[in-house]
Amino acid sequence: MKNTIIIPSGIAATLRRQFFQNEVEQGAFLFAEAKRESDGLHLVVADFYLVPARGWEVQMEVYLQMKDSERAKIMKLARENNLCAIDCHSHPHAEDDVWFSLSDVAGISDFAQYAKWKLNGKPFAAMVWGEKSVDAVLWRDDFAHAERVALVKIIGNTNQTLIPTGSWFNAPRGKHRFATYE
Repeated sequence: MKNTIIIPSGIAATLRRQFFQNEVEQGAFLFAEAKRESDGLHLVVADFYLVPARGWEVQMEVYLQMKDSERAKIMKLARENNLCAIDCHSHPHAEDDVWFSLSDVAGISDFAQYAKWKLNGKPFAAMVWGEKSVDAVLWRDDFAHAERVALVKIIGNTNQTLIPTGSWFNAPRGKHRFATYE
Protein backbone atom coordinates (compact mmCIF):
# COMPACT_ATOMS: atom_id res chain seq x y z
CA MET A 1 0.00 0.00 0.00
CA LYS A 2 1.21 3.47 -0.91
CA ASN A 3 0.19 6.16 1.53
CA THR A 4 0.45 9.59 -0.07
CA ILE A 5 0.19 13.21 1.04
CA ILE A 6 -0.90 15.61 -1.71
CA ILE A 7 -0.20 19.32 -1.17
CA PRO A 8 -1.18 22.20 -3.47
CA SER A 9 1.93 24.04 -4.65
CA GLY A 10 0.77 27.38 -3.20
CA ILE A 11 0.45 25.84 0.27
CA ALA A 12 3.84 24.11 -0.09
CA ALA A 13 5.47 27.45 -1.01
CA THR A 14 3.86 29.13 2.03
CA LEU A 15 5.11 26.31 4.28
CA ARG A 16 8.65 26.64 2.98
CA ARG A 17 8.67 30.39 3.58
CA GLN A 18 7.42 29.79 7.13
CA PHE A 19 9.81 26.93 7.85
CA PHE A 20 13.03 28.51 6.62
CA GLN A 21 12.59 32.16 7.59
CA ASN A 22 15.31 32.00 10.24
CA GLU A 23 17.50 29.63 12.28
CA VAL A 24 14.82 28.24 14.63
CA GLU A 25 12.43 25.36 14.07
CA GLN A 26 8.99 26.41 12.87
CA GLY A 27 5.70 24.53 12.84
CA ALA A 28 2.47 24.34 10.90
CA PHE A 29 -0.52 22.06 10.52
CA LEU A 30 -2.05 20.90 7.29
CA PHE A 31 -5.71 19.89 7.16
CA ALA A 32 -6.57 17.16 4.69
CA GLU A 33 -9.35 15.01 3.38
CA ALA A 34 -8.63 11.28 3.67
CA LYS A 35 -9.34 9.32 0.50
CA ARG A 36 -9.03 5.55 0.75
CA GLU A 37 -8.14 4.05 -2.60
CA SER A 38 -7.18 0.52 -3.61
CA ASP A 39 -3.51 1.54 -3.67
CA GLY A 40 -3.51 3.18 -0.22
CA LEU A 41 -4.59 6.18 1.78
CA HIS A 42 -4.27 9.62 0.19
CA LEU A 43 -4.34 12.70 2.39
CA VAL A 44 -5.36 15.58 0.12
CA VAL A 45 -4.49 18.90 1.76
CA ALA A 46 -7.28 21.47 1.74
CA ASP A 47 -6.08 24.08 4.24
CA PHE A 48 -3.25 24.99 6.64
CA TYR A 49 -2.41 26.79 9.85
CA LEU A 50 0.97 28.39 10.55
CA VAL A 51 1.81 28.22 14.25
CA PRO A 52 2.72 31.77 15.35
CA ALA A 53 5.61 32.55 17.73
CA ARG A 54 3.10 33.08 20.56
CA GLY A 55 1.86 29.48 20.06
CA TRP A 56 5.05 27.94 21.48
CA GLU A 57 6.08 27.26 25.07
CA VAL A 58 9.59 26.69 23.69
CA GLN A 59 10.93 27.50 20.22
CA MET A 60 14.63 26.90 19.60
CA GLU A 61 16.96 25.91 16.81
CA VAL A 62 16.58 22.22 17.67
CA TYR A 63 13.37 21.91 19.68
CA LEU A 64 9.72 22.97 19.71
CA GLN A 65 7.08 22.64 22.40
CA MET A 66 3.58 23.89 21.62
CA LYS A 67 1.28 25.50 24.15
CA ASP A 68 -1.71 23.38 25.19
CA SER A 69 -4.09 26.18 24.14
CA GLU A 70 -2.58 26.20 20.62
CA ARG A 71 -2.86 22.43 20.33
CA ALA A 72 -6.56 22.59 21.32
CA LYS A 73 -7.20 25.40 18.80
CA ILE A 74 -5.64 23.35 15.98
CA MET A 75 -7.64 20.22 16.79
CA LYS A 76 -10.82 22.33 16.92
CA LEU A 77 -10.10 23.72 13.44
CA ALA A 78 -9.64 20.20 12.04
CA ARG A 79 -12.75 18.83 13.79
CA GLU A 80 -14.99 21.74 12.73
CA ASN A 81 -14.01 21.18 9.10
CA ASN A 82 -14.18 17.36 9.33
CA LEU A 83 -10.55 17.05 8.20
CA CYS A 84 -7.47 15.08 9.21
CA ALA A 85 -4.49 16.89 10.73
CA ILE A 86 -0.89 16.74 9.56
CA ASP A 87 1.67 18.01 12.08
CA CYS A 88 4.60 19.66 10.26
CA HIS A 89 7.83 21.17 11.51
CA SER A 90 11.18 22.17 10.07
CA HIS A 91 14.77 21.26 10.72
CA PRO A 92 16.74 24.27 9.46
CA HIS A 93 19.99 23.36 7.68
CA ALA A 94 18.94 19.73 7.13
CA GLU A 95 19.15 20.20 3.35
CA ASP A 96 18.64 16.78 1.70
CA ASP A 97 19.04 14.59 4.80
CA VAL A 98 16.18 15.48 7.14
CA TRP A 99 15.14 12.94 9.77
CA PHE A 100 12.87 12.65 12.78
CA SER A 101 14.87 13.10 15.99
CA LEU A 102 14.35 10.99 19.11
CA SER A 103 12.38 13.82 20.72
CA ASP A 104 10.30 14.15 17.52
CA VAL A 105 9.41 10.45 17.63
CA ALA A 106 8.41 10.57 21.30
CA GLY A 107 6.43 13.80 21.08
CA ILE A 108 4.70 13.01 17.79
CA SER A 109 3.76 9.49 18.91
CA ASP A 110 2.06 10.96 21.98
CA PHE A 111 0.39 13.67 19.90
CA ALA A 112 -0.96 11.02 17.47
CA GLN A 113 -2.94 9.44 20.31
CA TYR A 114 -4.28 12.88 21.30
CA ALA A 115 -5.28 13.53 17.66
CA LYS A 116 -7.03 10.14 17.47
CA TRP A 117 -9.14 11.11 20.47
CA LYS A 118 -9.82 14.70 19.40
CA LEU A 119 -10.55 13.86 15.75
CA ASN A 120 -12.64 10.73 16.36
CA GLY A 121 -10.09 8.37 14.82
CA LYS A 122 -9.47 10.27 11.59
CA PRO A 123 -6.01 9.58 10.18
CA PHE A 124 -3.18 11.73 11.53
CA ALA A 125 0.20 12.34 9.90
CA ALA A 126 3.46 14.05 10.79
CA MET A 127 6.10 15.57 8.55
CA VAL A 128 9.55 17.01 9.11
CA TRP A 129 10.88 19.35 6.40
CA GLY A 130 14.46 20.04 5.37
CA GLU A 131 15.28 22.60 2.69
CA LYS A 132 15.47 19.84 0.06
CA SER A 133 13.89 16.82 1.74
CA VAL A 134 10.96 15.58 3.81
CA ASP A 135 10.06 12.67 5.98
CA ALA A 136 6.50 11.66 6.81
CA VAL A 137 4.54 9.04 8.72
CA LEU A 138 0.86 8.46 9.43
CA TRP A 139 -1.44 6.72 11.85
CA ARG A 140 -4.88 5.33 11.02
CA ASP A 141 -7.42 2.73 12.06
CA ASP A 142 -6.27 1.48 15.50
CA PHE A 143 -3.30 3.90 15.64
CA ALA A 144 -1.16 1.02 16.97
CA HIS A 145 1.93 2.16 15.05
CA ALA A 146 3.13 4.70 12.54
CA GLU A 147 2.96 3.73 8.86
CA ARG A 148 5.17 4.85 6.01
CA VAL A 149 4.17 7.65 3.71
CA ALA A 150 5.52 6.56 0.33
CA LEU A 151 5.14 9.86 -1.52
CA VAL A 152 4.56 13.53 -0.91
CA LYS A 153 3.18 15.10 -4.07
CA ILE A 154 3.17 18.83 -4.60
CA ILE A 155 0.69 19.71 -7.33
CA GLY A 156 -0.40 22.85 -9.11
CA ASN A 157 1.78 25.52 -10.69
CA THR A 158 4.81 23.37 -9.97
CA ASN A 159 4.61 19.61 -9.68
CA GLN A 160 7.09 17.75 -7.56
CA THR A 161 7.21 14.29 -6.03
CA LEU A 162 9.20 13.88 -2.83
CA ILE A 163 10.13 10.49 -1.46
CA PRO A 164 10.25 10.63 2.34
CA THR A 165 13.58 9.66 3.86
CA GLY A 166 12.09 6.84 5.95
CA SER A 167 14.07 7.81 9.04
CA TRP A 168 11.24 6.85 11.42
CA PHE A 169 11.77 3.21 10.40
CA ASN A 170 15.29 2.90 9.01
CA ALA A 171 17.85 5.19 10.54
CA PRO A 172 19.46 4.77 13.89
CA ARG A 173 19.00 8.19 15.48
CA GLY A 174 21.89 10.43 14.56
CA LYS A 175 22.48 8.67 11.24
CA HIS A 176 21.40 10.55 8.14
CA ARG A 177 18.96 9.11 5.62
CA PHE A 178 18.75 10.79 2.25
CA ALA A 179 15.62 11.78 0.33
CA THR A 180 15.43 11.48 -3.40
CA TYR A 181 13.42 13.50 -5.88
CA GLU A 182 11.63 12.21 -8.95
